[in-house]
Parts: sequence; structure tokens; C-alpha cells
Amino acid sequence: MIGNFVKLQSLENEDYQLFSKWLRPSNVSALARGAQDFVTVEELEKDIKNGNTRYATVLTHEDEKIGFVSWQPQKYEGSYMIGGVIGDEKLWDKGYGAEAALLLLDYLFHYKNAHKVQFINGLYNLRSVRFLIKSNVKIEGILRDYFFLDGKYYDAVISSILRDEYYAYNTDGFNRDMIPKTEKDQIRKEFYDFFKNQWEEEFLKFKKENV
Repeated sequence: MIGNFVKLQSLENEDYQLFSKWLRPSNVSALARGAQDFVTVEELEKDIKNGNTRYATVLTHEDEKIGFVSWQPQKYEGSYMIGGVIGDEKLWDKGYGAEAALLLLDYLFHYKNAHKVQFINGLYNLRSVRFLIKSNVKIEGILRDYFFLDGKYYDAVISSILRDEYYAYNTDGFNRDMIPKTEKDQIRKEFYDFFKNQWEEEFLKFKKENV
């Protein structure tokens, strides 16, 4: 999955070390998880491999690993909860996180046949809540005192976007087909032309033999 600024790729062994670094108590972990925990590489690797949350690494076009995105299947088929973070604060506010989220949405809707994608964002996360306000997601409600951070409880916003909404709004997004539409249309036409001719030949043969 490749965007204008970043791309997504599957996890490599070295990524667990990076993830552990990004998720240690810091501004990054506060925004990524709403929690401040000391997570070892071994614990993180075990949780990822044994859990049902999937991850992808976010890279620049120069192959620098700068963050991750995640998606977790929900109760019903085709529903997902997503998250993610850019691990280096110096790279915030450059559009990397927003594009990584859009690439993940495109992956889930365009390739995984998702029906609904949800987000949960703490009402202390300026960037992610601003992203929600500017985007075309639907606010579903407020989760009261959902996160505990800096000695206080904070509400969270739960929001979502449905498949038809995504395609209606995403007129200039990625939605890159793996197989070009022209190639699909071409082989479909060739096949049905062949099928039509073959059927006509078989029909004429049958008619001739049974007259």
C-alpha cells in the first residue's frame, strides 16, 4: 500500500523493537494507546502473535520506519477497529499519520471487503480528533471516562464510516486496483465472445444432428 508520503508493509522481526520503543511511557504511547506501560519486546511480540489485532509498519518513501497502524476484527464479519501512531514527534503534523490511516481504510474497504470501520479517540488527542472533525466519519457517541491519563479520566469519541459512505466520499483517494480495469474489461469481453461463439457452434451442431 503506497501513498504520496508513506507506505504500509507487513511486520518484520526488527519492528517489535521499534514498537516497544514507541510504546514506552511517552507522548507517543499516550496518543497511541491511551496508556503508560512498560512493555518489553518479548511481551509485545507475544501479544501481537497471539492476539487478533493485526499490524502494519508505516514507512517513508525512503524506507524509514516511522510508525504503525493496526486493525482488529470486531464481533460481526466485516467490522474493524483501527488505530495507529507516528513514533517520532518531529514527524507529527506532516500528514504522515493521516495518510497512513487513509491507506489502511483503503486496504480494509477495497481489498478486505470491510463493511464498517470504527475509531476510538481520547478527548485529549488534538490531532486525531481534529482529523475526525475534518473527515467524513460519523460520530456515534461519547465513552465517558474511558481513558486514564496524567492523573485524570478522559472521555473518548467513538466514530465510524461505512463502506458506501467511504466510496461516496473518497472520490480522489487511493482505491488503486491490483488489476487494471481495462485489463479486466478486455478479458471479460474476450471470454464472453468466445463463450457466445462456442455456444452458437454447439447449438448449430445439435440442431443439424437432430433435424
